[in-house]
Amino acid sequence: MSNLVVVDASLAIKWVLNEPDSDRALALLNQWNANKVVMIAPSLLSFEVSNAFYKNYLRGKLTFTQAKEAIQEVLSLGIELEFSETPDLHHEAIVLSERYKLPATYDAHYLALAERENCELWTADLRFWNAIKHHINWVHMVGDYEMTN
Repeated sequence: MSNLVVVDASLAIKWVLNEPDSDRALALLNQWNANKVVMIAPSLLSFEVSNAFYKNYLRGKLTFTQAKEAIQEVLSLGIELEFSETPDLHHEAIVLSERYKLPATYDAHYLALAERENCELWTADLRFWNAIKHHINWVHMVGDYEMTN
């Protein structure tokens, strides 16, 4: 196992909200922590998770306080955010979005970062997973993670 992994917002959200496959997501996080795996993500992750928690608040699934605490919890997990000042990551995201026919470039930023760092990418986003699973073998779906006892 590599000591570096890209995580996307859909996975990070499962670490703090009780959702389907949250148990697998937490087991994976615990394994990474035990093995001192460094988690990285484009800075986009912070925007995506804050938006997801706010939407959960608007839908009545979280209180306003819970939404704010959830953001803090994700941002305190030690995910190293990549604040790219060069257009390379964004350029590659557009290329990858077109290649895999993605509806937006958000997910492709995670792909581009993992490609650049030559490491795995883990997601919990089924739509994204279905678009790329037959094309890229270093992207993994949290639902496929085999938990050990």
